[in-house]
Amino acid sequence: MTAGVVGFVAALAAAAALTPAGAAQPAQPAVTIIGDSVATGMLWHNDAIAVMQAGLDVDWQVAVCRRLEGVSCPFDGAQVPTVVDLVHSLGSKIEPVVVVEMGYNDFEQTFAQSVDDTIQALLAEGAKHILWLTLREVRHPYVDMNDMLAAADRHYPQVTLVDWNMYSRSHPDWFQNDGEHLLDAGGVAMATLVHTAVMKALVPVTVTSKRLPVARVGHAYRAQLVAGGGTSPYRWDVAHGALPKGLRLTKDGRILGVPKHPARVAVTVRATDAVGDTATRRESLTVRR
Repeated sequence: MTAGVVGFVAALAAAAALTPAGAAQPAQPAVTIIGDSVATGMLWHNDAIAVMQAGLDVDWQVAVCRRLEGVSCPFDGAQVPTVVDLVHSLGSKIEPVVVVEMGYNDFEQTFAQSVDDTIQALLAEGAKHILWLTLREVRHPYVDMNDMLAAADRHYPQVTLVDWNMYSRSHPDWFQNDGEHLLDAGGVAMATLVHTAVMKALVPVTVTSKRLPVARVGHAYRAQLVAGGGTSPYRWDVAHGALPKGLRLTKDGRILGVPKHPARVAVTVRATDAVGDTATRRESLTVRR
């Protein structure tokens, strides 16, 4: 285990020790991890598990020889459910945040369709954030398959690529001889990358705009609302109240127009992110002569 990871895990243990005995523990955010034999590099090493499960309730759905759909390849005389079949069987047990480490057992010719079918199945069962690891490009088909993942990332706002290929590029020491499967150090590295991505996905939407500037009657007005967290892009509307006459709020968060009368109003604006999570804030806007 690296020094940084040791310190991270130790800090969590110290924080837990400060919790009074018998005090109710806050519920940890939950995440579903779906993977093939490459992900066993996390699941089969205790130090990687410690990193991945720090502050999270992890449902490990990892199996050797798993494919996205169709029929998984045989291993030890059995074939595990494909991801699509697994998702259908889990149903509502799928967590809002899902990590997918898959593709090494799939076929390049059908990969794009399998990725699309997997995403559709996850969304149908309630997933809101799908974090998909890129493939380490040790074989030529993986280059084209990563392009297919990038296309899915562009098409689905709920999908975020976690660039394992780039993160691991200069670390052959993390891998077994095939350049794909992980040694202990590689499992810790993948867990660190994934944990960081999950925690970022869990950040709620917030309205972060500064105070609105004063408007002047008869003068063009422009202000930009700002949001953070969640999954961009954001869509804006007025949740309660109304802007001064002559001003309007656009869907991309701009307050525009020419105010007609002096006024001082309080209005609640709402930001909705790409997966439907929302945040509101009460704003004050003054119009002077």
